[in-house]
Amino acid sequence: MNKLFLDIGNSRIKRALMSHGDYQILPPLDLESFLHSNEFDCCWNKKKIEAIYITSVTSHENLEKIKALIQEKCQLFPIILTAQKQGCGLTSGYIDFHKLGDDRWMSMIGAMGFYKDPLLIVSAGTAMTVDAVMEGKHLGGFIVPGLNSLRAALAMDTAALPSTNSESLEYESEASSDSLLATDTVSAILGGTLYMTAAYINCLRDDLNKQLKTQFRLLLTGGNAKQLFPLIDGPCELIPDLVLQGMINIEESVKKN
Repeated sequence: MNKLFLDIGNSRIKRALMSHGDYQILPPLDLESFLHSNEFDCCWNKKKIEAIYITSVTSHENLEKIKALIQEKCQLFPIILTAQKQGCGLTSGYIDFHKLGDDRWMSMIGAMGFYKDPLLIVSAGTAMTVDAVMEGKHLGGFIVPGLNSLRAALAMDTAALPSTNSESLEYESEASSDSLLATDTVSAILGGTLYMTAAYINCLRDDLNKQLKTQFRLLLTGGNAKQLFPLIDGPCELIPDLVLQGMINIEESVKKN
C-alpha cells in the first residue's frame, strides 16, 4: 500500500511516502505556492497513493482547502493525526492535551522511536518549540520566537535595520577568520540572533540536567536546525523529518492494534 504523509507547517509542507515498507522523503513544498496552485499529485513515480495522513499547524482555513483539494483530485479522505493524552508509549504533559501542538506530539513520538533516553526535542521553525521527555512522560516545554521571527521583529521595530527574515539566508560573518564578531549589519543580525538562540538551547539543557540529575539527549529538527547545529554544546543529533517519523510510528501502531 502506498501511503503519503504530510507535515503541514507555517511555511512549508514536508512529505514522505511509505510504499510496501519502503520509506522515502519527498521534496518539501512551499505552503503559499501550493495553496495557490490548486494542484495535487495523486501519484509518485507512477505509484498511486492509496492513503494520506496529515498533521498540521497551519490555519483551519488552509487545512480545509488542502483536505478539499485531496478529496477532489485523489478521491481520498485524508486522515488527520493529532495530539493525544497517551499513545505509542508517551503520556502528554499538558493539562489539556488538545492544546499541545500536533507537530510537537509527532516529534516526541518520532524521537521515542529512535531513543529511550531522556530527550530534549528542539524544533527550530517559525516558532521554536522545546519539549522534554523522560521515561515515557512529556515533562512540558517552551515556545519562543524562531530565528526568522526574531530577525523580522528586529527589522520591524528598528527602522534603520534591514530585513533579514528570508529562510535562504544563513550566517556568514564578513569579519576576519579569527573573530566571531560581524563587521556588517546583516551579518550582525544573523549572527547575533543565531548565537542568542543557540545559547538559550545550551543553557536550558544544562539547567534541566542539573534539576533532574540526568543527561538529556538533544535532538534538533525544523527548518533552522541546520544553522543551529554547529553551535550546540555537547551531543546533539539532527533529524529533519522527526514529525514525519512520528506520524509513521502512530500509523503503524494503530495498524497493529
